[in-house]
Amino acid sequence: MNNKERYITLREDFSKKLAPKLLETELNAWEFYINSTDENMQKYLKSENDTHELFKNKEIYSQLKEIKDEGLNDRHLDKQLKDLYKSFDEELNAGELKKSLREKENEIAAKYNAYVPMIDGKEVTNADISKILETEKNPEIRQKAYDSKVRGGDIIAGDLKDLVKLRNEFAKSQGYDNFYDYQLKEEYDVDSNVLDSLLDNVYENAKPLNAKLKDENQKELSETFGISPQELRGYHYGLLLDSNSAKEVNKYLKTGEQVVDIGKSAYKNMGFDLDNMNITLDLYPRKNKNTHGFCFEIDPGKDSRILANLTNNTRSLDTICHELGHCVYNLGIDTKLPYLDRGTTPAMTEAVAMMMGDLAQRENILKDVVGNDTLKKYKNDYKKSEAKFINRSMQIINFEKEMYKNPEQNLGKLWHDMKCKYLGRNESEEIDNEWATIPHYLSHPGYYQNYFRADLIKAQMYNYLTDKLGPITETQKTAEYLNQNLFSYGKSIEEDELIEKFTGQKLSADALCNSLQLDN
Repeated sequence: MNNKERYITLREDFSKKLAPKLLETELNAWEFYINSTDENMQKYLKSENDTHELFKNKEIYSQLKEIKDEGLNDRHLDKQLKDLYKSFDEELNAGELKKSLREKENEIAAKYNAYVPMIDGKEVTNADISKILETEKNPEIRQKAYDSKVRGGDIIAGDLKDLVKLRNEFAKSQGYDNFYDYQLKEEYDVDSNVLDSLLDNVYENAKPLNAKLKDENQKELSETFGISPQELRGYHYGLLLDSNSAKEVNKYLKTGEQVVDIGKSAYKNMGFDLDNMNITLDLYPRKNKNTHGFCFEIDPGKDSRILANLTNNTRSLDTICHELGHCVYNLGIDTKLPYLDRGTTPAMTEAVAMMMGDLAQRENILKDVVGNDTLKKYKNDYKKSEAKFINRSMQIINFEKEMYKNPEQNLGKLWHDMKCKYLGRNESEEIDNEWATIPHYLSHPGYYQNYFRADLIKAQMYNYLTDKLGPITETQKTAEYLNQNLFSYGKSIEEDELIEKFTGQKLSADALCNSLQLDN
């Protein structure tokens, strides 16, 4: 048996033990996120720990090391082998520390999920807060809503800071300066220098448009609230101004259910028969439920679920279309693939999801809901949405990078400085723990850069698809094309090769940068 055959035999034998454990873990994670009781957390922790126990088999570890030392003449298998070996190495040599990280993370998640925002003694949801910040013009009410959101961050800020330090301790045991660097390289296979170059390139290209948008936004906000631009504070932002076409679109969105129907109809028009796909939906806010939005890839190719907290606005329409994008990708994976290839790479699945989240602004899925003039203006504002996303990404990514470099610094001040640098906020704005409300910092460390890379991919992907198929929500061929040429491959092809295979070009920032240029 040659080295490649040895590895494949070992991988398949191990996968038979791993698959049922991971399935149980994913199911328990779902139960914990939709109902964050202590009992559900303990079940989730136990299944996580049981799964990780599989990676403490010294005999398999030894065999993997032998094969790794010889190497494999197959790029994909060689990378997969190294990733599998790393999982064993970490559990055997830093398993207790990793276990404490998982426990700490879930304890913080339970604490945050149990927090019930209050305004004037009345319970509200995050969806309620978002709606207030989008529509309310009374500064006092806005400040109360903003403060109730930030209090959720206050509750976990200290714990999250401790978790960052604990994660850094683990990263140092693996030979890295900090956990952010570790995640970038080991979890996402991202070269930090390449990432920084891409970030800077896109940021510079978006600068003229973002400077124009910032000035226009602050001028209109200050006029709306009757204050000078220098008096604007955190709670003033987020209001859908008269110049923002989303405000007009929201008037036509009466219920969360209507939003879901619009999203489902768009997918139906692309050829996705959602009603006959194994998708579980938990879409509206309630107590003890995680307050954000996620797709749970429970069993690739077979079972996918969405947790969301929807209301009746364009943000919720983006959310449901985005998360359904993850679902159809996950369910389109060929179940005949080797088990370790039945998954998605982070930036690629986010690119598909973000492309789908853009449908309301890029195509005509709202044509039967809003007037022609409103739809045209909303679609024309897509460029503004893209530019704002770039600056927001720069803020979130660079904050996290600096947080892991020095978690002892004043993180509220760091967040404030990043807002000033990238969002053009006033130096006199309040310093608070809003940073701790970013869900990825807790549950998906180092992940947000995947959204940025996905933004590049989706721009390239959407241009390619529309050149080939026309508007993707106006042809039933879209689902078939995506399933055959992208989804079915799962992780069997490395991400850079998959991008080039699908679009015919290597990944570049050109498509996104071209879309960000100011109109003459």
